Amino acid sequence: MSHPIFSIIVPVYNAEDTIVHTIEVLKNLAFEEYEVILVNDGSTDKTEQLIQSAIQGDSHFQLFTTENQGPGLARNEGIKQSTGKYVLFFDADDEPVKEILADYQQLFEQYPEADLLISSFTFRTLSGEEIISEKDYLVPEYQYTNHEQFVDDMYQLMNQQLMYVVWNKCYKREILMEKQILFKNYSSCEDRIFNLNYYEHCQQVILNPRIEYIYHFEGGKGITNQYKPNKFETFKEFYELANVVTSDKDKPGMASLLLKGTTSVIFSIYENPERTAKEKREEAMHILNDPAIQEAKKVALTDSSAKKVTKWLYNLPAPLLLSAVKAGSFVEVKMPSIMALLKRVY
Repeated sequence: MSHPIFSIIVPVYNAEDTIVHTIEVLKNLAFEEYEVILVNDGSTDKTEQLIQSAIQGDSHFQLFTTENQGPGLARNEGIKQSTGKYVLFFDADDEPVKEILADYQQLFEQYPEADLLISSFTFRTLSGEEIISEKDYLVPEYQYTNHEQFVDDMYQLMNQQLMYVVWNKCYKREILMEKQILFKNYSSCEDRIFNLNYYEHCQQVILNPRIEYIYHFEGGKGITNQYKPNKFETFKEFYELANVVTSDKDKPGMASLLLKGTTSVIFSIYENPERTAKEKREEAMHILNDPAIQEAKKVALTDSSAKKVTKWLYNLPAPLLLSAVKAGSFVEVKMPSIMALLKRVY
């Protein structure tokens, strides 16, 4: 398709169970001037063949295949191949609403200078095919007219779980290309860091109260639970970059978010069956002794009961903290609905 308004980038890896449905959803979007760039990230199942069959003859879709490098670099390939004025990032197993592009086009007609749209979304936690929980994350209708105003509300927006992910947003391709904003080759936090790098260049930002996307999270199997080397370092980089972007205005708030993220990192360490008990403890202690954590546990904001408890735990002697984290790790694996609730009220 020549000169689409929107480019939808979808990284795909071993998604043979969901990708055909996702493509059908994208075919039925209530809009015409869009392209879908599917980046097959080295899938080893039938994903590529299923995509080829599903998109045959439909000019909205393009398929690119790369070696397996992770969703961040797959999205970078999508950015490189995109031609639309605006860019969206979807996952291969989620559901955008049918009207998403029509709604976004209407907003850009109303606010032609907007650099970013942020929308409400539904977070659906699954266990297999069973829906464990479902929560709507809602934003008010609002217009930020300058960068300073937007940055002043950054922590509050992050605290509402609206700023980390990429799939509830619509970006200007011009900014992505001119500022060379790409995803880092990280196993976690790459979306958060990508967004912060983009936020640095936003002047007018529009909050869209309509729910435009349903995100599916497999409790107990999502990437937030998985052990990844250097995972803590990516959370630390996010903390440091967030303080730069906000000029340290919300350091206590950012510190509380770092403690939350670090807790998930330590959970993943203790859930890793390939590490010995001694190795798990040594890695956890290395994190707890990091200067960023030492700072965060002193200054972290306590504007909720969960944040108060987290800060209190981090100021306990390390053996007591690690015992509590190990118990929390067990709950996360065995009772994902309880952990999903605790995360939402943080």
